[in-house]
Amino acid sequence: MTTAFVTMLVVMFVQVASRYVLGIGVPWTDETSRFLFITEIFFGAAIAQRHGAQVRITVLIDLLPEPIKRWFDIVGDVLTAGIAMTVVVGAFQMMGRTQNVSASTIPVSFANLYLIQAIGIVMLISLLLKDIVGAFLGMRTGKPS
Repeated sequence: MTTAFVTMLVVMFVQVASRYVLGIGVPWTDETSRFLFITEIFFGAAIAQRHGAQVRITVLIDLLPEPIKRWFDIVGDVLTAGIAMTVVVGAFQMMGRTQNVSASTIPVSFANLYLIQAIGIVMLISLLLKDIVGAFLGMRTGKPS
């Protein structure tokens, strides 16, 4: 993740410096930074799940007793895993449809973007399943208390 972020910053610096200092545009920088940002988004979702840092609105849930909170966590994780599974299916379908489509400025197939999406979401689903099993067994998960 850090590598993708630092690389994206360097690519964006090259883009800005070449455009405003040298007066020329470097065409590959826009797509490269976009691809790196997509990598950060989908791998970052899994990392956030690992550390219990997914964005959650818990105003009402915080008022509930602990056992009921745990069930809401389980239901939320199951729903998130279900939605994530449909995203993985869609990513694999799009990989098939875009395997022969390359980005306009770099020789990378768009299927690679969907592969990154699928890998990140599969990691997220794995961590969700770990949290669901841990909640059923009464074990502490990565979620903050």
